[in-house]
Amino acid sequence: MMMNKQKEDIFYQSKFNFSYSSLNKLLFSPKLFYKDYILKERELKTDKHLIEGKLLHLLLLQPEKLNEQFSIVPSKIPSDNVRKILNDLKKHNNPNMSELDDEILKSLEYHNLYQSFKDDSKKLDKIQTVENAQYFHFLLEEGKDIIDNDMLAKATERVELIKQNKDVMSLMDFQVTDFEMDPVEIFNEKYLECDLKNYKFGLKGIVDKYIIDHENKEINIIDLKTTSKGLEKFAETVDYYNYWMQAVIYSILVNKNCDNKVADYKINFNFVVIDNYDQIYVFKVLLETMSNWYNAFEEILKQANYHYDKRDYTLPYDFALKNVVL
Repeated sequence: MMMNKQKEDIFYQSKFNFSYSSLNKLLFSPKLFYKDYILKERELKTDKHLIEGKLLHLLLLQPEKLNEQFSIVPSKIPSDNVRKILNDLKKHNNPNMSELDDEILKSLEYHNLYQSFKDDSKKLDKIQTVENAQYFHFLLEEGKDIIDNDMLAKATERVELIKQNKDVMSLMDFQVTDFEMDPVEIFNEKYLECDLKNYKFGLKGIVDKYIIDHENKEINIIDLKTTSKGLEKFAETVDYYNYWMQAVIYSILVNKNCDNKVADYKINFNFVVIDNYDQIYVFKVLLETMSNWYNAFEEILKQANYHYDKRDYTLPYDFALKNVVL
């Protein structure tokens, strides 16, 4: 506990900026937020669908950075479960998996994988394959996500489908010139942060795309989403994953990082969604809807402030205040 207190003190030495994901985690489980962001014991997420979503974003918005952010293995990417084992082995920094039998068996037991096999050699055979060894080699190289050629081909096809969508392209594909007085400014994958009045913490995020249209005095924010459900379920998804909160955070960040000359510009928020059937649709957020989301976000900030200011990460806000009854 003394070590936790020391890490907590270090965390509070500098102001924390909440991202959508960290704020969402705080609301869901303050204890998990404490573990991930204060104790810095967050597990690296390598789920295939997360990497595929990141790849799609990059190919659409920053294709020139593919080789900077991704490594392409010649074989198939292992399953999510096997990648958990290989990620555990990474900390031993030994490229030869044949020398890590004990470590593999311990990891398999921890993740409850292949435990139906009574023979340890059969468990090891599931991990110590040529394909997994190739992936593990790339895994030991820091700083890049790992994909295979099938993932790249699939993402490339989906990007082409998005580019063929007239509604999406009319929203995103502005032509910018080198002329100093160009009426359009475009920002892709832009990292932004800002302070919040009356709060000791701030906000941060990477906005997929926003376009400042000086001629029409508008700012269009575009957030690309992939979903495993059909388009008709996206409204439910916005509520379930609190994507509405992400829309507010991005709008605040863009507004606070823009020049005062555009302070009176209209801000439009758009979700560009591609579903599991490769159907594509632009969900425009009404100003009335965004206003309601802003009001709801004030309550979210109040809850975050309670946890942050009082250093209370034991229970979610309403439980901590004993507001929940049956």
